[in-house]
Amino acid sequence: MDPRPIGVFDSGIGGLSAVRALRRLLPEEPILYLGDTARMPYGCRPAGEIDAFTGQITAWLLRRGVKALIAACGTISCNAPSLQRLPVPCFDVVSAAAEAAARRSVCGRIGLAATEATVRSGRFARAITRQTGQPVVNAACPLLAPMIEQGVTSEDPRLTAAVAEYCRPFLEHRVDTVVLGCTHYPLIAGAFAAVLGPSVTLIDCAAETAAAAAAALGQAHLLSAEGSPVGEFWFTAAPPPAALQTAARLLGQDIGSRLSLLPLA
Repeated sequence: MDPRPIGVFDSGIGGLSAVRALRRLLPEEPILYLGDTARMPYGCRPAGEIDAFTGQITAWLLRRGVKALIAACGTISCNAPSLQRLPVPCFDVVSAAAEAAARRSVCGRIGLAATEATVRSGRFARAITRQTGQPVVNAACPLLAPMIEQGVTSEDPRLTAAVAEYCRPFLEHRVDTVVLGCTHYPLIAGAFAAVLGPSVTLIDCAAETAAAAAAALGQAHLLSAEGSPVGEFWFTAAPPPAALQTAARLLGQDIGSRLSLLPLA
């Protein structure tokens, strides 16, 4: 057994969707979360810059003694090769989500909703195609993560209009499965479901990755027998109050009083 925390990181609050899933699967595990809100959004940045930011984040988490890392961010997962050179197990959101999409799709026509940088990298789409043998319908969604960080919810007509526009290629190509390839997007899964309808399966990349990480850490005997389900929440800049309200709804607790700032930028 290993009492050290699991490190989870993202460009903002989206990675908390992975924390929620981890808590359900591993309620005794201590979790150390870091969101780079000072430099969010990552989706419009070049790959080299994303990788440099990732190096700073992972170095800090490693100094805090984490036993494993979860890159709870599609953009980081697809644009940070430094994740492959870490001294602890590191799980990104690509492999588990791609496998889940291929497993649950009936016809093999799969869509990917993600940031511009994720789509541009092609990594997520290639991972899905390796599973299905079919091309992926990509949709870059640049407005969604910033809107979610500002507390916009699925009920807001601005967000529903944006989701409807981004989902047009999925409807045109009649996909039966859509991967939510940014960990912010599960927070507005209801908006995607409303547009795409009940015949389209949504794949939550954060939940799939949390499940894969939980299984792997269990097999490696790296889980903790006792831990704190509360965890630590660090951000590089204070999230907007509306984002903290979103986080509270997601986790079922107010993290504002437990929030710590780390000025990496």
